[in-house]
Amino acid sequence: MKHRNTKFLFNESNQYYKLAIENCLMQVNIKGRKNKIVTMPNGQEVVEFINCSYLGLDLYPKVVEASKNIDKSWGINFCCARSRFSIEPMYLLENELSRLFRGRAIVFPSVTTTHISVMPLISSGILLNPENPPKVRMIFDKFAHSSMQYLKPILANEATVETIAHNSLKELREQVKTTKAEGETAVYVADGIYSMGGLCPINELLAMAKELNFYIYLDDAHGTSIFGERGEGSVMGRINSNIPKNLFIAFCLSKGFGCNGGGILLPDTQKERLVRTFGQIYAFSAALDFSIVGGCLAAVEAHKDGTVKRLQKHLRDRVALFDELMGIEMDFSPIRMVMVGNEYEAMELAKRILADGFFVSVVFFPIVPREKAQLRICIAANHTEEQIKSLVGSIQKHSSLMSIRAA
Repeated sequence: MKHRNTKFLFNESNQYYKLAIENCLMQVNIKGRKNKIVTMPNGQEVVEFINCSYLGLDLYPKVVEASKNIDKSWGINFCCARSRFSIEPMYLLENELSRLFRGRAIVFPSVTTTHISVMPLISSGILLNPENPPKVRMIFDKFAHSSMQYLKPILANEATVETIAHNSLKELREQVKTTKAEGETAVYVADGIYSMGGLCPINELLAMAKELNFYIYLDDAHGTSIFGERGEGSVMGRINSNIPKNLFIAFCLSKGFGCNGGGILLPDTQKERLVRTFGQIYAFSAALDFSIVGGCLAAVEAHKDGTVKRLQKHLRDRVALFDELMGIEMDFSPIRMVMVGNEYEAMELAKRILADGFFVSVVFFPIVPREKAQLRICIAANHTEEQIKSLVGSIQKHSSLMSIRAA
């Protein structure tokens, strides 16, 4: 089975990307920033709704200050493979995250590099049972993040790779049963919160995994920090114990966490040792630079001292306001999608909204199916009520003028 066709994607979507770039909807070099207001190349100041720092921790004074106050004896970075030296500041951060998230945490430069390091170890069976690696079947949710989908050709070298309908527990159940009947071990691959909106049915999924005895690999990049009493994420925020043995969670240190980097949460020290030994990026890349580590440690404190809990409420209030004004009834997520349909109409709508002083993402094929182009709106705790009201007013005004039923 062919899992990627780059030429096809280029041929079918290049025209849309060109138009988006020409209309300052992509690849924009912003000149400045004041909280949620950014300065465009032409000097126009606009309110951005694309930054995924959902709690505003990237501007939190204690986090910013901690990133400046690095121990000068360490320098900016210690550039060696982490398989050789475990650098003390990183060691401290990983231990703090392990306690916060209730598992064994390993930090990587990004969530994508986390996937590159961990997922091939799963597909090989090594991370599931190093003494007797099973034959693995990786079952992807159709909407699993692109950074994981991109690895399908690599994973398929050692495992069976399948894709099922989005959030279809019925199809997942059937796949798991088929997998077992064929002597393979099932691993379901999905997101905690999907980048194009919507949630994974976590409670039902965990119950099914316990019943049918399969593994779960979840990218919780968009859920880290915005769910849970102490920001444990959309998965661990619903579990009143340490991470289960059949679960792997990729977490994010940017987005809601407010800093930079990513990582994997593992259930035991044996799996931790395997990733530290055989994880591709861990073995051949250096640690985060020390300014980032300092900021991350301050962000951990914000998770522990109640700051994150307070900001979570602000975020939920802002999302609730947007939903009320737009007439949306959905589970909470900081990502809201406005369906338009036609790719050119979606870009025209985004262009008009930009002229009103609001920058939103326009998404089109191959990110979403053809004729399903949408506006992607990221809402944050540090958006003001007036900014949200004005954005909704702009969306509704131009949708009406263009005879688009945006919803």
